[in-house]
Amino acid sequence: MQIETLTNFIINRQSLFSNQMEEGASIEKDLIWSLLKLANYAPSHRRTQPWRFRVFHEESKNIFFTDLANLYKETTKIELYDENKYKKIANKSTSISTVIAICMKRCSKESVPVFEEEYAVACAVQNILLGMKPLGIIGYWSTPKMAFTSEMKAYLELNKEDKCMGFLQLGLPKQGLPEIPQKENDPIELKVTWH
Repeated sequence: MQIETLTNFIINRQSLFSNQMEEGASIEKDLIWSLLKLANYAPSHRRTQPWRFRVFHEESKNIFFTDLANLYKETTKIELYDENKYKKIANKSTSISTVIAICMKRCSKESVPVFEEEYAVACAVQNILLGMKPLGIIGYWSTPKMAFTSEMKAYLELNKEDKCMGFLQLGLPKQGLPEIPQKENDPIELKVTWH
């Protein structure tokens, strides 16, 4: 592979959201497996491979969003609760095809620091994000407060040392969705100091 090809591939990765997804569209299970296999090639210190994924697809995805909305209702203080937000969460299942809960499985020997396990999971997720566009899939990594609650940990059946790191919300682009220009980042020169 030429560096120009790889550069273009990385530069064109972008997050697209539920309002840009085709309602009722379903991603084929084989394509989800293709993304998950990419995740498995992420680096991890001492090869702990801490990434774990809970996939909610088709009917289980509908149940997930209902449960997520109810969890929002149960865990939000009355003065902060927003009925519109509750409905928005519950209705996401109409456009989002698949939700992947991103989880970190703590090494039983605790041979590496937790942050290294989290970094490895983030690398696995980046592999998924990079693989989406060639498969015609759009989506984003969401990190709502609910993802980090003990209630979500119980819902996902995670052990005490494990953690949820958010959700990949995936779908197919709306018919005729125009190419959305990539926003320019600040130049790398502003973020590097040479010694």
